[in-house]
Amino acid sequence: MKQHMQTFCYLLSKNDDNALRQHYLASGESENIVQLAYLFQQGINESVTFEFHQKLATTLIASKCFPSALIAQIKTNDTLSFFTPGLQLQDNFKQTDHQQRNALHYLLAGNKVVASKPPFIYLRSMMLFGSNDTLRDALCQRDHANLTPIEVYLSANQNLNSLPAHELTALLALIEIESKQQTLATMNYSQVIKAVTEICHRQNKGINSELQRLILIAIYYKKAINDIVNGIS
Repeated sequence: MKQHMQTFCYLLSKNDDNALRQHYLASGESENIVQLAYLFQQGINESVTFEFHQKLATTLIASKCFPSALIAQIKTNDTLSFFTPGLQLQDNFKQTDHQQRNALHYLLAGNKVVASKPPFIYLRSMMLFGSNDTLRDALCQRDHANLTPIEVYLSANQNLNSLPAHELTALLALIEIESKQQTLATMNYSQVIKAVTEICHRQNKGINSELQRLILIAIYYKKAINDIVNGIS
């Protein structure tokens, strides 16, 4: 364990929040990433301490800019749940990294190693029951490829299995929210459909009008599903 983490863990064991915050402020961004990752793992591994470690992580994030390298690590429901309070601070949901992607881009892209389903209900609930203009704005941000987080989900998420009805309903609600905020970038359709086609081929997934991902693309880009399938074929 590196010296900065030895010091971090020592101060954590002493419950010296002020010294811990000062140590965090004095550490570099790469060290901050490791420190926050440690708190995350502790909170996830020991559920009874989740809230304690989450509050501490949020306090540290509030004391300094949200580490841009951490944005790309928001890929799972667990990371989103743990870091949500920190992301809700200082417009952090809208903060982007070197690829102009925010946390929602990475969350909806999913984990390429383990198939995952994005928490659409969780996101929709935050928009409904909280003051989340920042989250709504983040939903409409475009990355280096001009894609919104939902377009990244449609084109890059490896899990092609159908969403459960309640998650599907939440996603459709998010699509509606986005459509009311900005004009549809129809020129993105070709790159999205190309990316999905490649995923289907890699997974030996049949391309037909029953595939939910294609149906969602049809809804998003306001196209007929049969036209999409025929265009691919």
